[in-house]
Amino acid sequence: MKIRHPFTSFLFGFAALCTVLTSPLSAYAQNQGLGIAAVVNTNVISALDLETRILLILNSSNMKLTRENRTRVKPQVLRTLIDENIILQETGRAGVKIPQQDINSRLNDIAKNNNMSIIDFTSMLLKNGIPIATLASRIEAELSWQVYTFRNLAKTITISEDEITDEINRIQASAGKPEYLLAEIFIPVDTSTEDQQAQMLGQRLLQEMQQGASFKTLATNFSRAPSAAQGGDMGWVQFNHLATELQNVVNKLKPGQVSLPVRSIGGYYLILLRNVRNSPGLGTGNAFLKISQLHVSVPNFNDTAMVNTTAQKLNELTRYATSCSQLEAIGGLANYPFKTSPLSGSMGEINIANLPHNMQTVLGPLAIGQPSQPLTTGGGLAVMMVCDRKSEALDLQATRAKIGKKLKISRLEVAAKRRLHDLRREAFVDIRQ
Repeated sequence: MKIRHPFTSFLFGFAALCTVLTSPLSAYAQNQGLGIAAVVNTNVISALDLETRILLILNSSNMKLTRENRTRVKPQVLRTLIDENIILQETGRAGVKIPQQDINSRLNDIAKNNNMSIIDFTSMLLKNGIPIATLASRIEAELSWQVYTFRNLAKTITISEDEITDEINRIQASAGKPEYLLAEIFIPVDTSTEDQQAQMLGQRLLQEMQQGASFKTLATNFSRAPSAAQGGDMGWVQFNHLATELQNVVNKLKPGQVSLPVRSIGGYYLILLRNVRNSPGLGTGNAFLKISQLHVSVPNFNDTAMVNTTAQKLNELTRYATSCSQLEAIGGLANYPFKTSPLSGSMGEINIANLPHNMQTVLGPLAIGQPSQPLTTGGGLAVMMVCDRKSEALDLQATRAKIGKKLKISRLEVAAKRRLHDLRREAFVDIRQ
């Protein structure tokens, strides 16, 4: 029989996957022997393959090796193994061959990320019942799919100058409107049975985060969106680019909060709101500010009266300063009422785009030599001043090239998902567990 699994992406990251494992291979997995979990065309996924991968995912996500957790993640892990088999079969037919040295290089990178040599890393995996070939096969599938998509799909995608112009106009039209720095975990759904499984898995992942698990690690291991390779990072997203049901969720989140599992097109989402800002559009180029500050430490920010008194004194001391040299000299005056802070003085030249949003808002409009109101920063309060400002003109040609590349990558991701969907639909998949 044919069973369709409409996943949205194969690509996973590996750094979070390969955190140091501490638990031995379960007796359950060892007793599975050569039982068959699924047949994919002419390939067999053994029960031991499945249980070994489940163990790897649970350990790398710092999830307890309970029967409940194993049951929750099992369908998702099996889907991943099926995808890897489909991909390796297709890329093999297309003549894609990944050099062993490329696979070894990735394995070495993973070992280094865990502060281990490849020998120690391999030994550690074996002690937990996981052969290094398990990871090597997964790496081979990822690299093969990347080569396949660029070789066979990228050449069919062209981005016109009109499309780039339209995108520039859209970005500029959004300037000043809210946009959100988001991360996602996407769990796909095909059937009503999978709907319940996906929702329960989403709830379980949320519980793990509430107990301290990393959103990034869980996204890397469980999300089926293209962003999984970046730990779920979606970058800055404009409000009107979100599906209505996700808009309703994002509107209610505060920075740092994660949503409940939300049903949307194709499956369930967990959304992390990292930050909010007004869209800068394309801007007019980089603005560099030379900044100085007079900084005062505040031992206890819970003492509102102390904070307010300190801010008032700092404002009185600095309001008549008209240059950075005058601002910096205030800390050396005989009647200066505060202990000199090591954070006072020149902050050098800074790209305003690299400053926190609240500082961009304050420093952006300041005239040269104009003291700011006291700001909370560095464990205290500071009055800042722009000593000099210079701007670089927007390189329109470079901007158009960057936008064109971004559009092409986005189209390539869509094309790759469609191709993989077609391969799944054509494949013979017999799930035995």
